[in-house]
Amino acid sequence: MEELVHRYHADIYRFLRHLTRRVEDAEDLAQQTLLRAVNGASRYDGRAPMRAWLFGIAFHEFGRWRRRRLWLPLSGDRPSPGNPYQQVEDAEVLLKAVSELSSLVRGVFLLHYVEDLSILEISAALGIPEGTVKSRLHAARTHLKTLLKEDENYVVEPV
Repeated sequence: MEELVHRYHADIYRFLRHLTRRVEDAEDLAQQTLLRAVNGASRYDGRAPMRAWLFGIAFHEFGRWRRRRLWLPLSGDRPSPGNPYQQVEDAEVLLKAVSELSSLVRGVFLLHYVEDLSILEISAALGIPEGTVKSRLHAARTHLKTLLKEDENYVVEPV
């Protein structure tokens, strides 16, 4: 458990922070994710890398959390951009646009562009077909292009 926390907690927390938009919820979900991973370690079959498997658990935990609560976006409680959008001068604008994506599309977008998982890894992590991953990435890029079309600094690259 200690090795799992040491290696993956920061990545899982960052992913969940972007999804939940709240520090406390992301921390709770990251802990729950790691506990589920330890308790379900016997089910890890090695088809996906450990990191991708953990992101899948995290995304499912986020889904359970979201169904249990009323979703109210809180203005002023934005996720910290860190440094994942190096090609963007103003990451806050991009994060705001990303936060407008549906949670399913946003999750896939974050796993691919922020956590750097391949389409195959995302497919394995979330238990969805590769075509679904691709269509969600396409939907994310299309929506972001629409939201950010006035600003030439933003580049949303195809897969």
